[in-house]
Amino acid sequence: MIITFSNRKSGVGKSSLCLALANYWASNNISVKVIDVDPQQTLYNTRKQDLEVYNIKPQYDILKYNLSEQLEEFSKHVDELKKSEELVLFDTPAGINSNIFMYLIMFSDYVIVPFKFETYSIDATGRYSSALRLLEKLYPLQQRSVIYIPNMVDTKSENYSLYNNASSCGFKMESYFENKSPNIPLHNCMQIRNSLFLAPEALTCVSSCFEYLTKVILHRL
Repeated sequence: MIITFSNRKSGVGKSSLCLALANYWASNNISVKVIDVDPQQTLYNTRKQDLEVYNIKPQYDILKYNLSEQLEEFSKHVDELKKSEELVLFDTPAGINSNIFMYLIMFSDYVIVPFKFETYSIDATGRYSSALRLLEKLYPLQQRSVIYIPNMVDTKSENYSLYNNASSCGFKMESYFENKSPNIPLHNCMQIRNSLFLAPEALTCVSSCFEYLTKVILHRL
């Protein structure tokens, strides 16, 4: 199964959540691996750095993949990836306007789209949501489920109140972003990337969201 973290907006926590979910699933004996297609290889380099700091055997692999150079190879392995018992998490860079990264989205079983309760993030995510819906219309035989994650949420902020009040902004979040997970709260622990384990504080922050993802994607708690 292919699960891709993506959003055109940067700074919404795609890479951090991708690692956190991999750590969460691996700690629950769910077979998973991460494939980093970001040209900066952020997650791949994070794993190398973590191995230098911690004397811990990794519970899952993090692979790097240059999608622009290995596109033909990827297309040959799509079926293999989908049939694998491993859950394959792809981490993509922001600003995925190119056909190359939309090609990956097209073959994903699930697309996870983190966003923040602030104007630029809501607008960019809304446009990306429209692009994903257009993709479904253009390629009806290649369907995928999209899950939106409200990330770094401060429930006391004005933006949070604004975008959760239909009378204030003219729509409800539930109708704007279909299939929205529970919030992940704003907390310093979530700003630290770790590719080997999920710290207790981070587990507290992500538990509700990740339990929801596990139930929806794997049909179990």
